[in-house]
Amino acid sequence: MGGSIAQVLGQCTLVFSGKVIDADTRLPLSGALVQIPALKISKATDADGNFKIAGICAGNYDVNISHVSCTPITEHLHFKDDIKHNFFLPHTSNELADVTVRGTISTKGAAISQDIKGKELEALRGLSLGESLQKITGVSVLQTGSNIYKPVIHGLHSNRVLILNNGIRQEGQQWGSEHAPEIDPYVANRLSVVKGASTIRYGGDAIGGVVLVEPKLLRSVPGVSGELNIAAFSNNRQGTLSGIIEGNSKRNNAFSWRLQGTVKRGGNAKTPNYWLANSGNEEFNGSAAMGWRSAKKGLEFFYSIFNTKLAIFSGSHIGNVTDLMQAISSKEPPDYIRNVGFTYRINRPYQQVQHQLMKVKAFRNTGDVGKLNMILSLQHNWRREYDVRRFQSSANVPQLDLKMTTLGTDLIWDHFNTGHFRGTAGITGSYQRNSYEYRLFIPNYEALNFGAFVVEKWNYKKWLIEGGLRFDHRSMLNTNSNGGIQYPDRRFNNVSGNTGISYEAADGLQFTINASTAWRAPQVNELYSDGLHHGSARIEKGDANLQPERSNSILFNTILNKGRWHIDAGVYIKRIDGFIYLFPIFPPELTIRGAFPTFRFGQAPVAMHGFDLSAAYTISSHFQVDAKSSIVRAKNRNTKEWMIQMPADRYEAGIQYSLGDFKKWKETYIKPTVQYVSRQTRVPATGNIPVMKPDGSTAMESDYLMPPSAYTLLGLEAGTILQTKHQKIQFTLTVSNALNVVYREYMNAFRYFSDEMGRNIGLKIKIPIEPKTKS
Repeated sequence: MGGSIAQVLGQCTLVFSGKVIDADTRLPLSGALVQIPALKISKATDADGNFKIAGICAGNYDVNISHVSCTPITEHLHFKDDIKHNFFLPHTSNELADVTVRGTISTKGAAISQDIKGKELEALRGLSLGESLQKITGVSVLQTGSNIYKPVIHGLHSNRVLILNNGIRQEGQQWGSEHAPEIDPYVANRLSVVKGASTIRYGGDAIGGVVLVEPKLLRSVPGVSGELNIAAFSNNRQGTLSGIIEGNSKRNNAFSWRLQGTVKRGGNAKTPNYWLANSGNEEFNGSAAMGWRSAKKGLEFFYSIFNTKLAIFSGSHIGNVTDLMQAISSKEPPDYIRNVGFTYRINRPYQQVQHQLMKVKAFRNTGDVGKLNMILSLQHNWRREYDVRRFQSSANVPQLDLKMTTLGTDLIWDHFNTGHFRGTAGITGSYQRNSYEYRLFIPNYEALNFGAFVVEKWNYKKWLIEGGLRFDHRSMLNTNSNGGIQYPDRRFNNVSGNTGISYEAADGLQFTINASTAWRAPQVNELYSDGLHHGSARIEKGDANLQPERSNSILFNTILNKGRWHIDAGVYIKRIDGFIYLFPIFPPELTIRGAFPTFRFGQAPVAMHGFDLSAAYTISSHFQVDAKSSIVRAKNRNTKEWMIQMPADRYEAGIQYSLGDFKKWKETYIKPTVQYVSRQTRVPATGNIPVMKPDGSTAMESDYLMPPSAYTLLGLEAGTILQTKHQKIQFTLTVSNALNVVYREYMNAFRYFSDEMGRNIGLKIKIPIEPKTKS
């Protein structure tokens, strides 16, 4: 309305000027298009990225900025006087492409990546990072109970999957199967999984892949805005409240800031037949970011704190061996566990974790050929684990107290505009100190890491070739002064390399192949753990003679994105020498803390291969169907036996019906889904563990409990946007396990003791906060 009044009064004399800049390289973008749709005005930037538009009427307008190589952005500006404003566009050759989770895969260079963003990410709000990543084809989870989830990529997890939190390698006690990533998903504007040549810049040990948790860019237009997210779930009566507020200085447009916080609380979860005693969770998280940037240089600061308290199912901690074996063979927990009812109270056993991360990044353009980045980071991880209290003296102290401090630094140079070449080179280093108190599970140690890498891309017409090389050194130094046990120092040096080729055969058809060799040093728990791993409810025994893993892999990927069809098919083959894995042994061990299954770390040459498929077909403007599947196979090359603890085959399909717009309700849709997970029959055929069969006989098996039956789950997702006068309020409704099916998941460590969660209805609401600007 402000624009029309201004035209009547004849105030269309304002001048709008500025520059469009690549947000990654900080170089000007020529040929970018600046549009004001309400005034039907458009202007292209010149060779230096500058633009100037005269004759603007006073008022409020949406300004669209686009470039052929960039992700377009829209900003809302208030025109009262002449405006000079710079725009920063995310460059698609430097960032992962924006892709939905309907199976769409794109490439960053010749690396294969898949993202969750936008509405797909909003539908997952209130879930953990691991739960959210399951939406990506080829990603499953390693569970511990109903509230701990770790991402598994092509059958690999924990130290084989790197997680980058706002560009910083997340460093906690990630070796634990029940040590979930200490990251608040509400920080992220996009979640990505990357496989292929580009992963080498993040670390040579990214054998499984890399998960990127990426916040959106800081606000670049003057003003203040924010959003409020609310999520509620029926099963465990969990509630989540998260908010963001951010701004950009009117006096100094180069300065921006953001504050974010989340609180979450859930109680006991419920299977279709009984409550899971002591399965609640609590979270309190926050983050702050500030940035100053100009066309040639910039400085960024980021700080986050993550606090969580996670209950451990009471039925997993059992007093004697006889009761343990009875609990494992029973279909349901005993009555005193099963009949506990609902409560928000968290009792022992539980774990309490705090993770703090601080990042400072400075960058400066190096003339017209590149950009130099320097990043400093500091992380502190504090994990406390509380067992069942069996002695009065342990009333107020944890049984395991682990503290880890990590100091990291990266110096990275991005170069571009060198003919058809573009690339990155850098050096990375970190110092890490880990200490424990109370019970010994892993020793005190210091770790020193150094790496140097180079990644180059060559792009010509329909071809893109990418290659990388990396050297890494890792030292693990024993500093054990608590307990008197001495462990030898360990030092490792090795080289990783990979290459990828991408070819656009035709419009909408792309072929990609990646080949890589990588290595991973054994971690401290694999070498030296000895005792009760309380969160997993099992005894774990390390092997001090373990040697580094060496992985050689090749990935093929084909994408068809044409017309109504989108099809992606990927095949991968891996040979891992010295694959380190955890396997069950007999008998279970009786300790003063109770009786627990016993596991030991071993090493074997393994052959892995698998297949990922996703497809979507648009039937009409109202209907779309999609489907995806993931298959993993892994064998011990020496014994020819199947490997234990690999995901079962998974298939999923859905049909989305878009209702369109009705008055103030916009973009309304409903999507029923079905997921089928087969029984994992590919496990070692025999072992040394006596397992009772349904007919009462006993067989010698490779696990304390054979893999559970296949299961089929129905789900539902529906969403809409309420268009009010000043806001677009987004509503999403989800239903998981809609038919309340009784089942157990092979990749859940607590499948020995309980069923999975029953029906769960979730409601998510997103309320944008954009103060109204007076015209």
